[in-house]
Amino acid sequence: MTILYSSENKIFSYDESDRSLTEIPCGRITKYRETVRGIQQRKEWKTTGTGANFMGMASADMIDADALPVQISGLGVCGDELVYGVNLEAVGSLYHRSFDPSDDCEGLVRASNEFVFGSFDIKDGKLAVCMGASNFQHIAVMDMNGHYDEYTDGDTTEENPCWAAKKNGVYFSTAGYARNQNGVISATSPRSIAYLDLDKKSMSEIVSDESYDYLHVRQDTNGDLYYIRQPYGGEKPQGGITFKDIILFPYRLIKGIFGFLNFFTTIFGGESLKTGGAANGAKFKQRSQKEMIIEGNVINAEKLDKINEANGDKHGGIMPASRVLIKRTADGSEEIIKKGVLDYILDGDGNVIVSNGRHLLRIDRDGNETHIAKAKLAVNLNIVK
Repeated sequence: MTILYSSENKIFSYDESDRSLTEIPCGRITKYRETVRGIQQRKEWKTTGTGANFMGMASADMIDADALPVQISGLGVCGDELVYGVNLEAVGSLYHRSFDPSDDCEGLVRASNEFVFGSFDIKDGKLAVCMGASNFQHIAVMDMNGHYDEYTDGDTTEENPCWAAKKNGVYFSTAGYARNQNGVISATSPRSIAYLDLDKKSMSEIVSDESYDYLHVRQDTNGDLYYIRQPYGGEKPQGGITFKDIILFPYRLIKGIFGFLNFFTTIFGGESLKTGGAANGAKFKQRSQKEMIIEGNVINAEKLDKINEANGDKHGGIMPASRVLIKRTADGSEEIIKKGVLDYILDGDGNVIVSNGRHLLRIDRDGNETHIAKAKLAVNLNIVK
């Protein structure tokens, strides 16, 4: 079995038979960056030499092509091909290609500068896909020629569509927007699980709770639903003033004043009040990268590492324990399958493949857990058999 996933906007395949990890090139991103580099080279005369330094243009218009904002929005399997979604700034595209990394031939499903693509699920050559503006994604059904019908609209956003196992319908997460008196979006409702019946053109709510968000729904061949549940809005850092804050208040006040004076003298005097500026800058940058936000959850990986180590969990992940994978049977009963889940996929044999942000794990029908491989921030999981 091969497990597909994306990590930090790169596509990987992990072959369990020989435990090999292979990166599958994303041609659209590669060509985009090559184009930007070519433009940069043509402009190079403006940013180099004595004249550029004199005019203050030495660093103007310089762009790091590898740092450009790109997003792998989804992965899917259609026959013997990989389908992937990529958003480059405001341009959304869907492509299909071989699983062979050496084959650089890619085909376009659809591209648009009017909308971007979210995640999608493929069944019988059709994509149940989220598409639209970044904050207003809606459900559409698209064929591999790029023709589509859109089924939802309005002041809502839809995510994580999944084909029903035995019916002609799509499960997905949805949330509504509230607007203030000026028409500006002021709040987002908790995400619920809904079902779209494509034959009847009707939608119904399946799971909802004012205290929780429900995400990443899937259905197995028995008709049981799986989804991730987390506190509404995600896990946030603990607030409030602690005794430690009171003790450290004078130190933080003095540090803040010194920081302001240092900034002032650096900007207007050309010199810093402290030495070793480069090293201090690097330290600040490193600290700023300790936290990340994943679907509303503020993640401090360093802190979670310490917690996992203290608990003796050698396969600990980065997601909070309050974010759980749930199995819901036809009678409405729920069972927690795994805590701290980033993403997951059903393998079709009754097992669940889970990503916790650091590792891939397999959980069988009896709840037994086995380690598959290390995988940093693995999302958009898919299976190739």
